[in-house]
Amino acid sequence: MVSKRNKIIIIIIIAAIGILTFLEANEADPINWFPSYAKTDKIPMGTFASYNLIDKVYDLKDVNQPPYEFLSDNDSISGTYVFINGTVNFDQAELDRILQWVAQGNLLFVSAKSISDNLLDTLLIATDHLVALNSIATKPMVALVNNNLKTTEPYLYDRDIKSPYFSEIDTSRTSVLGVSQLYNDTLQINSPKLNYIQQDFGKGEIVLHTFPEAFSNYFMLKENNYEYTQNLLAYIKPNTTLLWDNHYKAGKTFYTSPLFFLLQNRYLKWAYYTLLLGTLLFVLFEGKRKQRSIPIIEPLKNQTVAFTRTISGMYFEKQQHKEIVAKQNLLFLEYVRNELRTPTDTLDEKTLKNIAARSNNTIEDTHALFRYFKELNTKKAVQQVELMQLYKLITKFKNKT
Repeated sequence: MVSKRNKIIIIIIIAAIGILTFLEANEADPINWFPSYAKTDKIPMGTFASYNLIDKVYDLKDVNQPPYEFLSDNDSISGTYVFINGTVNFDQAELDRILQWVAQGNLLFVSAKSISDNLLDTLLIATDHLVALNSIATKPMVALVNNNLKTTEPYLYDRDIKSPYFSEIDTSRTSVLGVSQLYNDTLQINSPKLNYIQQDFGKGEIVLHTFPEAFSNYFMLKENNYEYTQNLLAYIKPNTTLLWDNHYKAGKTFYTSPLFFLLQNRYLKWAYYTLLLGTLLFVLFEGKRKQRSIPIIEPLKNQTVAFTRTISGMYFEKQQHKEIVAKQNLLFLEYVRNELRTPTDTLDEKTLKNIAARSNNTIEDTHALFRYFKELNTKKAVQQVELMQLYKLITKFKNKT
């Protein structure tokens, strides 16, 4: 059975869980700013809007494999391979396979804040970050340099972010397609930094871009920012197959775990947590092994005193006072050993002093009692008056203990 105290604790815990669940269920969902760049995500940093926009213009093909595996399995495929993510890092074997594919007349498009060092080294390119010297704001402005694509004002991304740019390029074979600068009051790019470049490679091309936020839902759906994203893709032939990479993504484009869908829904998530907590409480309070009550067994009583009284009564009825004195002597010595914790093997002066001290009696009264015991033990016959006197001395002695 659950004790009353445990019942109260369980009720308090359940009430607290109910209140927390109610408050959580009625609280507005916080904005998820995770930079997933996944085509299925409608969060600010997902690419649901740009993916569907591009799908209407290009022959779009999803690639869920690593680039090396995909190009090895599809060596005859041609088109534009698009990588959009916060970070795109190719290992050397993978990069070699991609560059081999590009050299055959294809296009590699990479939009990322961090691009593989081995790719940058191959193209003789270095990167750096925009730094605000007179302000703590790091909101970037971006624009394209082509006269047919640029606008009177740059496009502003109104959130503080890290903004990389290409600090060094091989000017003999690199074309500048776009620039960026941190926000200023004039809303004009006065000190442009390169953030969008193109370089020929074999029969193909490599296009690098350091502002992947341009493909995010947040940027695309802000005023007319979609024009910038749309114009970025103007350098890709419209009739080509566009290979959309889903492998190099911070967010997943598909989920195999049922738990993910459960935790995505606020109400199901809290129902799941409540179930787990309820199970834990059950284990703590009800899951213990229940035992049968153990009967209380009374210890055996010490019958020595009752036995002695019975025997003494028999002796007293038969006027055997001498034998009663002997029994009283033994009983008193047992009392001294058990109650006063004093051995009675030798009743010398030291022992009598210990008995007197532990019983709160004077040494004179202690001597008197033991002398009377000795006196009665040496007599051949003991009178009833003497027996009664002994009883009084013993009672007086014990009452002081």
